[in-house]
Formats: sequence, C-alpha cells, structure tokens
Amino acid sequence: MYLDPQSTLTLFKVNLQLYFRLCDLTRESALRWSEAGNRAVNSCTSELESAATRMLDASDWQSLNGIAADLYWKALQLQTDVIQQVAETSLANQSTFSNAAQEAISTWQKEAASTLKETTGAMPISTTLQDYFQDYLHLLAPKETGTRKASTRKMH
Repeated sequence: MYLDPQSTLTLFKVNLQLYFRLCDLTRESALRWSEAGNRAVNSCTSELESAATRMLDASDWQSLNGIAADLYWKALQLQTDVIQQVAETSLANQSTFSNAAQEAISTWQKEAASTLKETTGAMPISTTLQDYFQDYLHLLAPKETGTRKASTRKMH
C-alpha cells in the first residue's frame, strides 16, 4: 500500500481532530461535574447558614436544644438528596459523554476510511491489506520442499 504525503497529512489531521474532540468532551464532562459539586456545596452552605441563624435566634437553651436535634434529620435528608443528585449527575454525564464520543469516533472512522479510499485508488481496505501482507502470508503456509514462492506483490 502506498500512501502519498498528502494522504498521510490528511490522516494525521483526521486523527488530530478526533483527539481535540475527545479532549473537548472530557473538558465538558469535567465542567458538568464541577457544576454539580458547586450545587452540592451551595446547598450544604445554605443549610448550615440557616441552622446557624436559627441557633443565633434561639432565646433559651430548650429551643437551642430543639434546633440541634432537628439538625440531625435535616443533615440526613440533605445527604440523601446529595446522593440522589450524584447518581443523576453520573447517569446524565455518562450518557452525554458516551453518545458524543460514539459520534466523534464514527465521524473519525468515516473520514479516515474516505482518506484511505482516496489513497488506495478506491480499492477496498481488505484488498489493500491483503496486498500489503502478501509477502508474509507464505510464512503461515505449511513447509514444502524447501522452495519459496516468489511474491506476487506489485511494487509501487
């Protein structure tokens, strides 16, 4: 198989485009996780501020004790909500990333195949690989009387 310099450059660019697309997908996924983390921290912070404000507004020890007892259940509910949000975020991020990565790889395959097709003169890739490996196929054949067949491969 002969690849001219323009075709190898085109293949390099196709591979580089795939690399950049996958980097973008990774960055977008990281940003979604960062946003989810920020939402969780903001939720916890607002709950802590609310509890601190209620404690400051308490007029006696008994009401302060009631607020402290209520904090346990609020924290448990908040943690349950956070776990649910993490699960939802995980599913959404994985689904989005998986679909976009599948699309990027499909586009890469089409572009790379198109470039190889142009390079090999519209021959199917299986024929091109068969021609390329022709010199090595004799190694798989059983040994005969010590003579080796000459290669039928055309030199380009």
